[in-house]
Amino acid sequence: MSTNMSFTIEEKINKIHGGDSRQLEVILSDEKRMIVEAPAGYGKTATMVSRIAYLYSKGKIPNPKKVLALTFSVNAALKIKRDISAKLPELIAEDNNPVNVSEKVTVTNYHGFCKSLLKKYGYLISPLLKRDVNLLYAIGDESVEKNNDLKGISHEKVEYLLSIDRMIKQAVMPRISEIEKYNQIVLEEILPKDIITHTAIIFFTLEILYKYKSVKSFYQRFYPLIVIDEFQDTNCIAWNLLQNLIGEGTQVLLLGDPLQRIYGFIGAVPNIMDLAKNFLFAKKIELDKNYRFKNNPEMLRLDKNIRENAYKSFKTDCLEEARLETFWAGNQKNEAEKVIRKIKSLRLAGEKEKIAILFRARGENSIIFEAQLQNNNMPYFYGMFKDEDKEYIDFHNYCQKEFIKKFGKLNTIGKRSLISFSNNMRMQYNGADNQMVNSLCELLNAFVKKVINDYSDLSAEDKYNLILDTFENRQLKQAMEYIDADIIISTIHGAKGLEWSYVFLPDFERWGLPGYFTCTDCVNRFSDAVKCACPMPSIEAMDIDAMLDELSVFYVAVTRARKQVYVSASAKRGTGKPGCLSCFSHLSGISVVNAER
Repeated sequence: MSTNMSFTIEEKINKIHGGDSRQLEVILSDEKRMIVEAPAGYGKTATMVSRIAYLYSKGKIPNPKKVLALTFSVNAALKIKRDISAKLPELIAEDNNPVNVSEKVTVTNYHGFCKSLLKKYGYLISPLLKRDVNLLYAIGDESVEKNNDLKGISHEKVEYLLSIDRMIKQAVMPRISEIEKYNQIVLEEILPKDIITHTAIIFFTLEILYKYKSVKSFYQRFYPLIVIDEFQDTNCIAWNLLQNLIGEGTQVLLLGDPLQRIYGFIGAVPNIMDLAKNFLFAKKIELDKNYRFKNNPEMLRLDKNIRENAYKSFKTDCLEEARLETFWAGNQKNEAEKVIRKIKSLRLAGEKEKIAILFRARGENSIIFEAQLQNNNMPYFYGMFKDEDKEYIDFHNYCQKEFIKKFGKLNTIGKRSLISFSNNMRMQYNGADNQMVNSLCELLNAFVKKVINDYSDLSAEDKYNLILDTFENRQLKQAMEYIDADIIISTIHGAKGLEWSYVFLPDFERWGLPGYFTCTDCVNRFSDAVKCACPMPSIEAMDIDAMLDELSVFYVAVTRARKQVYVSASAKRGTGKPGCLSCFSHLSGISVVNAER
């Protein structure tokens, strides 16, 4: 008999979350629909698991129904699934405990959910969708014209697919008639070649839900609770999918952080959390305790003060100042030298933990930093990938195609076969004098080792989906956390979702962060520096939305650090033009301090 039997679910939850009134408010609430603002390090996952356990214990998720938990990648979904599987049985009373808790919660990403639906009901659209969608080669709309197997598609049809892609990236939801036209092109021209587009996977699902009310009703009843992680990154077609899955009685828990919405340029819906709150008549709750920095008062204040500036659109004041550790140099070479010296001093002090140097984008300064690392015989991993880089796209596409060819018909995915696959991919690129390709081969090897060592308990189907999803969605960069390198150079966007003990942010200056386009439209773009920094524009002269987007990028970069973040800037940019510190150094509650002191 479990000792947990002597405790009620409320007692167990209070023991775990005691002292955090906001978490308890979410977990024990009678509200059917909630939107939870949950920044990194604020206990989001623990709150989510306890909420699911509470609803199970109270009979709000009756057998044989399930919880549907959606996120943006299979990798993230697996982490959540593991937390649920590990913690849910401890919370649910034994007599209410399902035989296998993990089977009571469907945890996947949007495309994974749609593939499972198409596997059951795709035939309603076309006989071509009777096959397993996981055996199809998935590509982006932008790759249709470049694919040799699809050369026969007319320019007009290709342009139509691209026009839909542009709409989605502009957060404009296509009409039903436009979705049907898109799907028809895919059915006629693309599916017969054993290829499918990422967009079509969701569009075919939407068409089924639009046309077949019995299917829609089944899913709404089968999933009485829908949980969405990283909701701030939801695009318009994912949001439309959710609207179709949410019925009148559906309980909803949406978790996200609007300050981490940095994917607006690829279609994340602006103000999606407020939009959903109004559409769903949901209660909004903000978690307010930062556990990541609870023993780090400086980083705790920095996190809090950046968020306060975002909440109040830069109109905040009277904040206790947080110190921003800053390196100021005469030029970019000197800037890199100062950062390298600091990294060396951390090493000499016995700090053996991993370090990231994060840039807004590739440029002259990232090249200079690499040269300084090389000159100092300091090994590093190169992770300066952009999603639109040809080499980055081609590598993922090739891995996807070869993976399907090797494993698509197999019932097992073993250690030897995965190692063989990784080695074969490296051999295909053997001798490639390309830094990005060599780094991608390293990432693939690290990713495969992770699957072998940490995911050995997964079913063959789950392993297949994890690996295929990584290739389909070009997510190998997320494997940077598995790389055995002490120093990693990456972009801020590529580092989202990852963490290091120490983070350095070069180019913390005008035209860098905020970025070029925001600075171009700023009234202070040529203003004289104040204390070596660009002055903040007045609220009246500021493009608030653009500045908040840039502040989000800064915040995401800062919160990649577990212990300390450092920024650096130089008086001369790569072109020789004068430089100055970012206007964000003038944010209320931020005090620039010399990191060399």
